[in-house]
Amino acid sequence: MSQPKHIAFFRLSALGDVVLAIPMIRTLQQAWPDVKITWITSSAVYPLLEGLDGVEFLVIPKPQKIKDYLALRQLFKAYEFDVLIAAQASFRTNLIYPHINAKRKIGFDNGRAKDLHSWFVKEQISPADEHLAEGFMGFAKHLCVPTPAKEKFTWNMFVSEDDQAWAKAQRKADKFIAINAAASKAERTWKAEHYAKLIDEAVAKYQCQVVLTGGPAANEIELAAQIETLASSPVDNLVGKTKHKQIAALLGEVDCLIAPDTGPAHIAVAMNTPVIGLYAVARSGLSGPYQSPDYTVDKYPEAVEKFLGKSFEQAGWHERVHHEDAMDLIQVEDVMGQLARVFDALKI
Repeated sequence: MSQPKHIAFFRLSALGDVVLAIPMIRTLQQAWPDVKITWITSSAVYPLLEGLDGVEFLVIPKPQKIKDYLALRQLFKAYEFDVLIAAQASFRTNLIYPHINAKRKIGFDNGRAKDLHSWFVKEQISPADEHLAEGFMGFAKHLCVPTPAKEKFTWNMFVSEDDQAWAKAQRKADKFIAINAAASKAERTWKAEHYAKLIDEAVAKYQCQVVLTGGPAANEIELAAQIETLASSPVDNLVGKTKHKQIAALLGEVDCLIAPDTGPAHIAVAMNTPVIGLYAVARSGLSGPYQSPDYTVDKYPEAVEKFLGKSFEQAGWHERVHHEDAMDLIQVEDVMGQLARVFDALKI
């Protein structure tokens, strides 16, 4: 196809998903240096994306009522796009797409779409069982843009010098690890007692500094407080005390991040930091730390067999193990083993 002049990329949430979409944006920019890209997003994630070079942002509120959609319709009258990449498939966002003026509207395939997504787009990317990052890259493929190998996906997220200086000032030991303990759902979150035991063993063995990261949600703050109480070793608790860019800078400063299936795991990957992912509810091949799969503690195959009564091969690509005990399959020794591999690879 001929090069479009103006592309709209639509993704309002969540943190991990917007980070995983950046390599696709970079791929479009490399293929079409002169193309104008407008990322339509929300105020919840814009503070993390702000400063992404070569991208214009249109920050919109998530519509709640009919009048909100009418306001968006009025807003979008000022824009005429050659291509709309409709990279979110929910009922609320699907209803926004008719108000966006674009010659081509490209959405997800039916396997990844929901809430009648296909009714609101004109084209769909090819179906595939692949990582979320590769799913976003599917839009570039659909536009006939050459795509890089997975090890060459690039992010180049913007972090200010002040935020970088702040992050460096947090380091007080040669070995510095972060733990982002909470996931958005309780079933994907490792228990506080496991984290506390891990911290005590890691500090005893490596004399490392441990920092807890996370957002201001009540469940994250509560979990961090529990970990602090249960751990005998000192821990720096920054949960709920940092801004988006500070989190990104900090995850670029630490030697590794330990986290379950949650957005900060993908931020750390974008900042070139090794991630020890903790997975049991969803397959790591779908949403695990991209480019850091070898450090993941993946108990999903065991969880499928134990709690779903089927083999790993029988599980659907997007199938989840919705059981409160699934994450308990992950043992502290499993994580310590991966931590040893990280430190060995970094030669620290």
